[in-house]
Amino acid sequence: MIELLVVVALIGMIGLFAIPSISSVFKVSLRSAARDLGTTIKESYNATVMTKRVHRLIYDIQENTYWVEAGPTGMLMETEETRERDRRLKRFSSNAEKLEEEEKKRDSAFTLAKTVTRKPVSLPRGVEFIDVSTEQSPDAITEGRAITHFFPHGMIEQTVIHLKDNSNHQSTLVIEPLVGRTRVIDSFVSKEEALGQP
Repeated sequence: MIELLVVVALIGMIGLFAIPSISSVFKVSLRSAARDLGTTIKESYNATVMTKRVHRLIYDIQENTYWVEAGPTGMLMETEETRERDRRLKRFSSNAEKLEEEEKKRDSAFTLAKTVTRKPVSLPRGVEFIDVSTEQSPDAITEGRAITHFFPHGMIEQTVIHLKDNSNHQSTLVIEPLVGRTRVIDSFVSKEEALGQP
């Protein structure tokens, strides 16, 4: 009976020491995911400037994956105003089908940028997107897909990305629009605070 109690006590002590180390493994995965995503952002910026083609980084929030696509040189970034205008045109225009066709054609002009990501990249196990905030959407995107655009003249759509792991460690990535650099903060920082907005 005493031997059984000693074994149980030993298992308990091992478990007690193992829990913090498991937590630190998740934190390493979160840092690794943030670093890899930051590298992809820098490579996308470089590819855009070198090829003079618009690139976009797509985040699939449900699947916790991301990838980069290259598109045409003359593409303009959509804004909430242009999307609202297109919705009104579709609603009131007899050419609604033509507008939808143009939208599909514009979307199909983008192809996977294999020099940056050969296929969709999955976040490490236990790491997931919380949300992504871009200039295109005033509210943080928490489901579906979000997109960061890279333009040939060296501008990037300002973006704030929040990641978390299973132990609820959180990380914030801030894409700086002029230099193609990504700031990584080892905690959750609101979009307003990250961008220095009041």
